[in-house]
Amino acid sequence: MPQPMRNWYFEPDPVSPEAGSAGDDDGSAPGLAFLPGVSLQRHGARRLNPSDAPTIPGPGPDGWARTPYSTVYRARTLLIPADLLRDIAVVGAVNAALRPVGMTIVLPDLDSRPVRGDGPVAEVLRRLPRIAVLAPAVPEQGRPAVPVVVDAWTALQTLRAAADAAVRTDTRAEGERAEGVGADVDGARATAVLTPEVVGRIGLEHLLAGSAISANALSEGDTVTGSPFTEGNAVGGPSGTGSYVYSGGETRAPVTVCLRAPDRREAAALGIRRPVVAVLDTGVRAHPWLDVRPDPAGGYLVDPVDGFVMNDPGIQAAIYAESRYAAEEQGDPSRLVIASPWDGPAAADPLVGELNDATGHGTFIAGIVRQAAPDARVLSIRIMHSDDVVYEGDLICALALLADRIAAAEAGSMAEMVDVVSLSLGYFDESTGDVAYSCGLWEIIALLLDMGVAVVTAAGNYSTRRRFYPAAFSLQPSAVPVISVGALNPNGSKALFSDGGRWVRAWAAGAAVVSTYPDDVNGSLTPQVRVQTHPGRLSPEAGRPDDREALDPDDFRGGFAAWSGTSFAAPLIAAHVAARLLDQASAPSLDQPGAGAAADRTLAALASLGWPGWS
Repeated sequence: MPQPMRNWYFEPDPVSPEAGSAGDDDGSAPGLAFLPGVSLQRHGARRLNPSDAPTIPGPGPDGWARTPYSTVYRARTLLIPADLLRDIAVVGAVNAALRPVGMTIVLPDLDSRPVRGDGPVAEVLRRLPRIAVLAPAVPEQGRPAVPVVVDAWTALQTLRAAADAAVRTDTRAEGERAEGVGADVDGARATAVLTPEVVGRIGLEHLLAGSAISANALSEGDTVTGSPFTEGNAVGGPSGTGSYVYSGGETRAPVTVCLRAPDRREAAALGIRRPVVAVLDTGVRAHPWLDVRPDPAGGYLVDPVDGFVMNDPGIQAAIYAESRYAAEEQGDPSRLVIASPWDGPAAADPLVGELNDATGHGTFIAGIVRQAAPDARVLSIRIMHSDDVVYEGDLICALALLADRIAAAEAGSMAEMVDVVSLSLGYFDESTGDVAYSCGLWEIIALLLDMGVAVVTAAGNYSTRRRFYPAAFSLQPSAVPVISVGALNPNGSKALFSDGGRWVRAWAAGAAVVSTYPDDVNGSLTPQVRVQTHPGRLSPEAGRPDDREALDPDDFRGGFAAWSGTSFAAPLIAAHVAARLLDQASAPSLDQPGAGAAADRTLAALASLGWPGWS
């Protein structure tokens, strides 16, 4: 049955004044700078406030001395490429530079993330950033220990200042040599290990947030409540707040669906393998549409042979091991480790019982793919905490492991191939000027694109043109494009909460979307009215109490919900790409190995969907 209205489309490269120049995308709104204080404390994070952020003097290379934009980062960690951490001279120079501010780095286990094979893909995977924990430096012998505030931004600026000093020292030595002073230029260069190129590859570990509208952040940065002018929210005031909020201030609402699950053909009838959409999110919970059911021993079970949702225990275990090592062995106790592939806990505080902001997020996204591409499969990888927070290091780790899996599939059997990656999360970078060339997240996403994988990302819910990453990587040139997706209202207009700008290249339904929700979730809220018509009597038909009551706003045992956010626009586009990969006959077969064949399939699918290309 055709849709009453097409609920997605691609947008041509905008040329109107509204679109603005690329520079207009920067700093136009605070964005994710108002994460609630409880979340900052829970995840050992800090807000970077441009008004009081430590900066370094002078012009600095690549704009380092420029006032940063607002962002949120983990206080005790830096992301440092693995090849730098294997260089003893670089590690020694980093610790020497950090000693005056009382900090040192603790090396990670660089062998914890195995890479299969050799070649260009393996080379990139082996040099990707790893989690380097910051700790108070041990004082030199004879000197007393002094208290130190461990702060990643201060550490990063200190390293940048050291790189500036090395440049100035090298330049001065060159001048002295030219004047015949006899300076030891080679010696100066040998000590200048922290070059701008080296330090430029070191970055903060940002906190990313899921891109669903959530209710619990309140006036500290949620995109629905509070004032956009005084609290940094994107959608506020009487005209915007109520349209995306349900009873009791909830942004999710239980609904009834009277349709059966979308028809899904048997694997044998397809003749080729099913396309796979990787959803890196909260994990999933029980729902019959997704072939996920409770495990009597705890957790959940999937059908590994041909169930709609599958998982990868190896990838999940590697993410857990790397994060756990940082928390326990490197000394980052505030780092919360994701130990299970399943969405949980449903409520953070059992004494209160209110559902976490992101509970059901991954299940909802998987249901969107089930509706739009029923013959596909979803590979669920959990990296998002139930309070809607993702650590950048965990995301890079998951994408690297996924790329390793894809590389192995493209080199041989395609059974473990992944065709589309759906990311409903993001952050605002503190320095857009150097994010493209120094960001490890872009490096791994660019690798996936080179391997022919479609990467579809949510544009964010902050009503801003400020670039939201990884969606804003759509501006970077690549063989296969990053597809950034904004949200549409049910009538086809652009949702008030959705980010926009030249970097948003697709639009899809993202407001009041109906999809699957875990059927084992019932929060602590209760109906406003409940009437016992026959106290103590049970209905013989259903085995339920024969009561009358108003709608329970957080009882989702019916298995479906309505929710809003660019989180749900992105997987709709991802699903359409997956469906077209299966349907197109002229492109290389889904069973044909190789990165070239994968890229040809993806580009052909995008072209058949109407992808316009970008200048």
